[in-house]
Order: sequence, then C-alpha cells, then structure tokens
Amino acid sequence: MYFVSKIMAEKAAMEAAKESGIDFISVIPPVVVGPFISPSMPPSLITALAPITGNEAHYSIIKQGQYVHVDDLSEAHVYLYEHPEAEGRYICSSHESTIYGLADMIRQKWPEYVIPTRFEGIDEDIPVVSFSSKKLTAMGFSFKYTLEDMFRGAIVTCREKGLLPHSTQISKNG
Repeated sequence: MYFVSKIMAEKAAMEAAKESGIDFISVIPPVVVGPFISPSMPPSLITALAPITGNEAHYSIIKQGQYVHVDDLSEAHVYLYEHPEAEGRYICSSHESTIYGLADMIRQKWPEYVIPTRFEGIDEDIPVVSFSSKKLTAMGFSFKYTLEDMFRGAIVTCREKGLLPHSTQISKNG
C-alpha cells in the first residue's frame, strides 16, 4: 500500500504541474544508506542494517534490495536541477544485492558482527533485481559511492551515536 500511495501522489503532482505549466522532476530512490545527522536511526537504515540488528521484520524488504548513498542521491537532485532539459521521473539507484550478498559483504567487512547465513523464508538462490538509473546516467550523472562506502558511513555514524554496538560477538572471557 505504501508504494501505491507514493505512485498515486507522484502522478497527481505530475498532472498538477502539467496543468499549471510547471516543470516537474521526480527522483525515485531505493533504500538510502550512509551517514546521517538526525539523533535517531532513519527508517531506511533500520531496514538496511537489519542483518546486523537482527530485525527480521525487515528481511523481506531487502531480500532483493536496491541501494543509493545519501550523498549520491543529494547530488542527483542538484544535478537534475542544474540541467533544464531534465523532465519526468528519474530512478536513482546505484547498487543492488540480495540479502545473502549483503550479509556476505557485511560479514567480510565487519567480522565483529554476527550476521545470519540463512534467512527464513528467503531462498538462497533468489535473483538480484535491478532498478535502472539509465535515464539519469545518460544525462551524464555518475555515482561516486560503493555499497561498502554506504554501509561504512551508516555503521560509523550509528556507532558514534550509540545506536549500534561495536560488536555482536559473544565474549569468550565470560
């Protein structure tokens, strides 16, 4: 229902802009990941960091996830604003991964976290689903951040704000 309401709102805004002779650009991001300034964890990071936090309710959202760094998203907005020929909808998605690929990356880069190797109800062979940012990149925009960069920024910020432990490993000194 959430996505349907977003599409309906976008369509209504496009129609209103057209009727009023106003230029309209819509930038559609997937899960936005990276550092943040708010005192609490943004909803997109609650979802993206679910393999670390163990928030199983969010696993299905990222089972075939698409991602963009918050700074790439901001830069895309500015880029489109600065190009008067831009019009319509632009998908702003730089990376995709299944939850298994994401878990492998987190496990490899941050071994201090205990990351599941299986996700109940999600097939290990689930295909990757890509969102095409071709319309955006064809205009000359280029993404700067890797998936690892995105998660590094988010994890470091969460740790600094006390929103994520530095480790989920169980101490053997118990």
